[in-house]
Amino acid sequence: MSQPDSRNVEVKARLGSDENFNRCVEIAKKICSSEGEIIKQHDVFFNATKGRLKLRFLENTPSQLVQYSRPDTEGAKLSCFKILEVTEPELLKTILDESIGTKGVVKKTRMLFWYNQTRIHLDKVEDLGNFFELEVCLRPEQQVEEGTKIANELVEIFKINQEDLIAEEARRGLIKSRESDAQGLTGFKDPHR
Repeated sequence: MSQPDSRNVEVKARLGSDENFNRCVEIAKKICSSEGEIIKQHDVFFNATKGRLKLRFLENTPSQLVQYSRPDTEGAKLSCFKILEVTEPELLKTILDESIGTKGVVKKTRMLFWYNQTRIHLDKVEDLGNFFELEVCLRPEQQVEEGTKIANELVEIFKINQEDLIAEEARRGLIKSRESDAQGLTGFKDPHR
């Protein structure tokens, strides 16, 4: 019998300048009474036929295979996901690349803060810039509307501008494409330009 999906209400936004990033870090430190945790991540996205699929390489903790689905809308949105710890991530990466293909790669340094049931992510993404993410971790009995209310309140606390909200998966379409690698290009393409 399969386990039910875990659920988050998520918000993603661009932060732009380092000054804006640092402003958000200070807000997070204050409201969370914490210095946060620094996590280095390397995400490989695959060409899933249903939902989305990524392999997350982490330092000092097991890697994770993450299958998830969420709508491409701005603002707070429901994400349903399953996570599997992976002991041989390089082998799994090769198997998935050879069977369904790699869509792209994102490398980031993340500052993680916990505010009650919400994960606050402040990310410096290689070649892409600074980003803000919220994940309100819903309890089984909680309705999506409650998580949305929590997320929207935090967006207000952090003074995130509506025009900076991202409709798509975190930098989907900004991730490094295999075609760019094949052509010898470096960096990422921004579809919003």
